[in-house]
Amino acid sequence: MKSILVLIIATASLGFGQSKPHAPLSQQKVCAEEARKAFNKSFKAEQDGVSYEFTSHYDAQNSVCYVLVHGSGAARPSGTNGSPSPYVSYSLFDAIEGRTYGEYVWINSTQKKYWEVSPMMCEVRPRGTDKMLCHSDDEFDQLIDKYFGIGR
Repeated sequence: MKSILVLIIATASLGFGQSKPHAPLSQQKVCAEEARKAFNKSFKAEQDGVSYEFTSHYDAQNSVCYVLVHGSGAARPSGTNGSPSPYVSYSLFDAIEGRTYGEYVWINSTQKKYWEVSPMMCEVRPRGTDKMLCHSDDEFDQLIDKYFGIGR
């Protein structure tokens, strides 16, 4: 009985994690370097009350180096002395070509609870398909994970 159970578990585990090929470490390293360059070219780590950070992901199947930039903080409306508002953003783009694949922007200037405020922008553009609109950061995360393998 134990040997049958072990065989079933071993057979079942063979199917996990084999749906997408992994890139060699050398390609992942090059992608990480290109992602850092692309991030530094377009963003500052801290800007106008918002902190930015990035994650890279090399898609070996499509030979694309994705960069996901996350911004969060309290943003002040440009050109004003208004009070800062909570701010969250995500931008997904190709580090080499610069093509944007997804954007999410949420600003709460209404002082409502965060779940009462819809994002100002939430869209994902999978390769070879039409733009998809989303309505929350969870939905954005699900879409970028599904189409680009770079969930948060």
